[in-house]
Amino acid sequence: MEGREHIIVCGIDGSAAGQRALEWAMDEAIRRTCKLRVVTAFTWDLGEAVGGPSSPAAARSQAKQIQDIAIARVLADTANPPEVERVLVRGAASESLCTSAMDAELIVLGSHGHSAVHDQLVGSTSMRAIHQSSCPVVILPDPRRADRALKRAKDKRREVEPPHPAPMF
Repeated sequence: MEGREHIIVCGIDGSAAGQRALEWAMDEAIRRTCKLRVVTAFTWDLGEAVGGPSSPAAARSQAKQIQDIAIARVLADTANPPEVERVLVRGAASESLCTSAMDAELIVLGSHGHSAVHDQLVGSTSMRAIHQSSCPVVILPDPRRADRALKRAKDKRREVEPPHPAPMF
């Protein structure tokens, strides 16, 4: 892609889906021999202060801690890691990801698998990223949901399969 650098952007938020996305993005950056830019978005306003960070600086610090832990986990299992750029952005996750990926060739993020009602009311970060991004977007399912979906698919296949398949000639 013209005007793009060899960068993969990965959005993480401390979730299992975000960790899976980071693992996949790290492997892909190694495969493509490109830089990995890890983006963690955070927000803060007075309404969020109850039970959450007490200030914008505390929110940023919490986001940095989430990012540091996630990156350390992946690097511990990686023999020859690519260059990793760490980015903390105050703002909405989808907008922060897309802005951080203006020069990238790929965005990677995890899907939380919220309910349809949640996505209708609040919106899906994944869907907004797909619509706002200027580059391809890879969305990895939450590992817990993916495992359950795979089990359901296997169970369903067993229900459909005939007990004794007819011989093939």
